[in-house]
Amino acid sequence: MLAIRIHTERGESRERPALGFLSELVARIGADGDHFVIVERLTADPDEYVQVWHDEGEDYQLEHRAGSADRHFRTYLPTAAEVAAYMARWARGEKDWDTGPHWERLDFPPEPEPADAPPLDPQVKGS
Repeated sequence: MLAIRIHTERGESRERPALGFLSELVARIGADGDHFVIVERLTADPDEYVQVWHDEGEDYQLEHRAGSADRHFRTYLPTAAEVAAYMARWARGEKDWDTGPHWERLDFPPEPEPADAPPLDPQVKGS
């Protein structure tokens, strides 16, 4: 059993699944309404996770985030088995779990600044 929580696009959620269950989910994804699997460690920061997106007939897009948005990376892998193996290594906290594929940092647009409140109508100020 892995000390993780899994979420899917279908709304499925499972805690402490067996490795085989994770592998089955990754192998299944790719159809409409069933594109992704998100994995979080049960004891970690919610901004630390690994996730995969897959469209049938395409490579798997594997991502991991290690806290802030500037520590969010992705790679592409051809098989579900490779993806599940990296996800399992991450879930177990193995040293150098991400060695092998070329990872690229994802750039996210900056958060918009809150809009300033519009000035009060002069008639409202005087009341």
